[in-house]
Amino acid sequence: MRMIGIFLFAVISISIFQGCGTKRQYFEPKDVLYAVSYDGSLPASIVDVTNGGATLANGEVVTKNGIKDIKVPANFSFLGDDNGKYLIASGDGKLEILDDNSEVLYKRKFKTQVVAASIKKSVIALILSTNRLMLIDTKSNKEILNSKQDDIYAVDSRIASPYFLDSLIIFPTLDGKLLIIDRKSGKIIKNVVVGDEKFFGNIIYLGVLGNRLVAATKNRVISINPKSMGILDVDVKDVVVLKNRVFVFTKDGTVILCDADLKVLKKKKFPFAVFAGAIYGDFIYMIERGGYLIATDIDLISTNIYKMPENIDSYLFFTKNSLYYKDKYLKLIEK
Repeated sequence: MRMIGIFLFAVISISIFQGCGTKRQYFEPKDVLYAVSYDGSLPASIVDVTNGGATLANGEVVTKNGIKDIKVPANFSFLGDDNGKYLIASGDGKLEILDDNSEVLYKRKFKTQVVAASIKKSVIALILSTNRLMLIDTKSNKEILNSKQDDIYAVDSRIASPYFLDSLIIFPTLDGKLLIIDRKSGKIIKNVVVGDEKFFGNIIYLGVLGNRLVAATKNRVISINPKSMGILDVDVKDVVVLKNRVFVFTKDGTVILCDADLKVLKKKKFPFAVFAGAIYGDFIYMIERGGYLIATDIDLISTNIYKMPENIDSYLFFTKNSLYYKDKYLKLIEK
């Protein structure tokens, strides 16, 4: 542990000294269409965001379907939901399932924190901070799967959640793999290595569309179907998957339009842009941390840029047609 601490200190020190004398440049678009304003307020400020949703200071949550009036206890965070069942977890290893009335349907204590989880009916798939994967039937409390993966030393906060796919469950591990599990037996059917880094090498994106599986670490995107696998090595900020194309947003402000197999079709760079997130509706929307909303068509031809009410410097969460920031929300522009 001491050697890890020394290593991290050295990296931080080098970064600081290299940054001295270098003036940071910012995204400053010339053609801003107009300023947008928030459409409304949340009951309280966002205090935590996971892949599955956002937790508010008053205990309410924002799911993929909007605000839910349940009460999450202090020190717990919302992880995901399914048909009126809400998964929450605390930093000391507690996991609970709440119903629409905030009543506890199931609870269990683990030795380490649950960092990602998904639920489907009575089955929960979860990932512990130690890179242990578990599949539990909450009716019987039976462990269908309990599998410790390789040790890791640090993770990217963008941790992808397990994905239920018919009779299979896809586990995105913290050491950069995808494990495809038989839901009934808990047996590992396939192991796909996306990356192999011990520092911040976890899967940060996992999406399924038809028979295609798209996943990403911080520096690699893969696209898998039964016949082939495509690979794109870039510094990944976010990914959006559509029916026949994949958008990859990079750390240097570039948007890469690929086909479903990750063959690059087109690129567009927004100099010095720092993407905070991306989503799609009628358009592809990019949120830039300097306080801009960038909208482009799915062919990456036309672009409109709007000024947001403020810079983005804390938690941000998206639903299908809205973005939530601090204690406000903004509905995405529609045709």
